[in-house]
Amino acid sequence: MKQYAALFLMVMLVLFLPLGASAAYATEVPATASQTSVVMDVSTGQVLVEKEMNQQMYPASITKIMTVLLALENADPATVHTMSYEATHSIDPGSTHIALTEGEQITLKDLIYATMVASANDAANGIAECVGGSIDQFVEMMNEKAKEIGAVNTHFVNANGLHDPDHYTTAYDMALITQYALGVEGFREYWCAEEYTIQPTNKQSQERNLGTQHSMFVESQFTYEGCTGGKLGYTDEARHTSVTTAKRGELELICVTMSSQKYEKYEDTAALFDYCFDSFDQVTLSKQSLKGFVIPVLEGDTQVQEVRIYPDNSIALELHRQYSISDLNLEYQVPETYRYGEEVAPSLKITLKPESDSMYRDLGSFPLQFSLSDTAGQKVDAETGLPVKDNTIFWKNLWNIIKWVGIILAVVVVLFFLLVVSVRVRHFLYRKKRKNRRVKYPVTAGTQITQRQGPVHIYVQPDTLDRRPRTKRPVSGTRKSRR
Repeated sequence: MKQYAALFLMVMLVLFLPLGASAAYATEVPATASQTSVVMDVSTGQVLVEKEMNQQMYPASITKIMTVLLALENADPATVHTMSYEATHSIDPGSTHIALTEGEQITLKDLIYATMVASANDAANGIAECVGGSIDQFVEMMNEKAKEIGAVNTHFVNANGLHDPDHYTTAYDMALITQYALGVEGFREYWCAEEYTIQPTNKQSQERNLGTQHSMFVESQFTYEGCTGGKLGYTDEARHTSVTTAKRGELELICVTMSSQKYEKYEDTAALFDYCFDSFDQVTLSKQSLKGFVIPVLEGDTQVQEVRIYPDNSIALELHRQYSISDLNLEYQVPETYRYGEEVAPSLKITLKPESDSMYRDLGSFPLQFSLSDTAGQKVDAETGLPVKDNTIFWKNLWNIIKWVGIILAVVVVLFFLLVVSVRVRHFLYRKKRKNRRVKYPVTAGTQITQRQGPVHIYVQPDTLDRRPRTKRPVSGTRKSRR
């Protein structure tokens, strides 16, 4: 009996332990040593978890993400650039570089690889001159692009990230910049490169072999499964900074850490990635579950148009497993009226209802689609300012339906007529063909008879002396043959 009880307990453990393990997830964000950090969904820009992500920090060499994306957007990587004195001598000799010299001719592609893989400051200066015409003009391009992307707490002073008090950004802004860069054609080729070789140039007779220092997507003690690329930075003032991407299934994440010690950036990034991949699932808000609006457009006190606002697509979100769709608060940012000529920009802001220590509460703002319809020809109610209901709409719609039904019937009748004519013509041609065949190959009466009678049997007259036939007939039964 004890044996059966033990067997029963083992079966229960086998059945229910996997269920309990799969349902387990962390409800608190792991503690990190980095001063600021953020994890963002690449596809939507949704922030999953953060730590002081809007605090302004020195970025160091993760600045070069912006430098490379601008190069790929504005120039051909095959372009050959000649290095200037300023580009090669304006950097600290003790900082990272690949010993580019004044007058050296090198392709923009080589400069981009040197900037991303080896984090070469002289190469970043070369990109700035090649793309912007000068380093200062390129820095202006960097700041304009940051505003365009939405990195409003960022200001760049140089293309390489060397320290300057006015050169700053935030963890959130760097995540936005990286999300944008990942969508630039060709960027991922450099983002995930482990090594690269620059061929000899007019000033350098030897090859330059470059290798990444980011240990999470190369074989090392910090290798992270699913890591798809990254960029590191360091200055004494900024300490260690990092931007890393990783993907599991359909979910790809960006993790930014700023102001940490040498190996803490890897430990923090891995812990944050594990937490998000293990604790978040995608939920979808269907179009049917969202609201639509009809908003009047007024010119003075008279309605001249109306705006129809509606969700164009379903909305996908990453949600911590301890929450459900019912825990979401949907805030439609739609005014009661628009003024004629006013910008129309309706949106839906989604937040988490309860206070949360497990995820970032603001899930994002999503633009809503809209269409304008002219109501100037409609009668307007003097009291409400709204269009008076048109009672003739029903008859107009009915007339349109009858019109289309008539067109369809006419098409069917024409197709039927063409079918009948086609059949008659084919029948006529077939009869004519048979008639021509009879005339060309006439059949005679004799031939007809022969065909009907089949083979002709010839009878041989017997000899006059001997009336018997030369061949004997077979005798049937007991009857004798005649003589």
